[in-house]
Amino acid sequence: MVAQCIKMGSYNNIALPFDFQTLDYKRVPDPAFDITNKNLLGEMYNDKMDMDHHDLNFLNKFGWKNFAWAFYKLTPNSWIPPHKDHFLNYSKHYKINDKTKIKRALVFLEDWHPGHVFGIENKIITGWQAGDYYTWDIDTNHWGGNFGTETRYTLQLTGVNE
Repeated sequence: MVAQCIKMGSYNNIALPFDFQTLDYKRVPDPAFDITNKNLLGEMYNDKMDMDHHDLNFLNKFGWKNFAWAFYKLTPNSWIPPHKDHFLNYSKHYKINDKTKIKRALVFLEDWHPGHVFGIENKIITGWQAGDYYTWDIDTNHWGGNFGTETRYTLQLTGVNE
């Protein structure tokens, strides 16, 4: 499955109840990557860390069940190698056995900056605008990098499409 960029007017100028740049981002271990390599992966702030302080269900434009969110901060000289999402924590938390029903969307929170890149399947993406997003499922290869001078912020949305 090749993902497709869909520009949604409702995702332009997202009115978040906080400044996503100032969240308490943390490096979260991932069994697919070597967390000791500081250039691999970024930092995350998700709905579990937030402990229900903010209700972001208004972002669930897909009608997904078990809606979850995670802000992702990728600093300069960092990258996320090509991979397929395993959804281990998500499927365990929500007790989901059939991971093929799980979907993810990556929302770009700021306009593209030189050096920022996102790859999905055989496409290399640059030049996005804040609010653009891509969706995919468990079988989709994707990766990202920040080879620029400014931090890249994205929002991951995850849910079950039945």
